[in-house]
Amino acid sequence: MVRRFLILMLAFVAMVVGLEGIQRLVDLAQGKAPASALDFLWMLAVAPIVWLWWRFLSPFGKGRGRCLNDDSCSRR
Repeated sequence: MVRRFLILMLAFVAMVVGLEGIQRLVDLAQGKAPASALDFLWMLAVAPIVWLWWRFLSPFGKGRGRCLNDDSCSRR
């Protein structure tokens, strides 16, 4: 129970940091605000968060997509 709660909290924090980083990237691309050192940290956090999502939460992550490599899934 505690482990699930911690995973949920970490996922929430990762989502907030990822959204902030994406917002900073959009602001920089549109030239709305000059980027500070903190803005670059927000933007650099986007890549690891996307990797964590892809690896552990997406349907293509670790242990998922077994039908891509297993012949038993082709029998329908």
